[in-house]
Amino acid sequence: MSSIKKKSLKSLAEGLSKFEDGRNAVKNSDFTDLKSFIKDYLNTPDPKRRRKLAEEFRKRHLELYTFIKENPDLISAETEITKTVQAALSGEAPEADNRQLTNLLETIGASASDIQ
Repeated sequence: MSSIKKKSLKSLAEGLSKFEDGRNAVKNSDFTDLKSFIKDYLNTPDPKRRRKLAEEFRKRHLELYTFIKENPDLISAETEITKTVQAALSGEAPEADNRQLTNLLETIGASASDIQ
């Protein structure tokens, strides 16, 4: 077989492989962080596959969500410690009563109920 035909067949096989991998989004998705999940989710056109992706992400991160929801005082204390250390390192005075963590928990709770 000529080298052009071999290259063409190889290119075709790679294209088919890439297409098949793209069709199986749940197996190939990276669920390690929200940014990679959102990238995969938005690049999946089929609504059924999107639901599967969302369900898989929820299953994998439900334990973390439950921990955060059940331990708001622990998370708040850790946030305050981190904020104090960062302020001390930068030479700034820490702000009082930061409501960002509460807003984060409310956002997580709302998005989790939307997925279900």
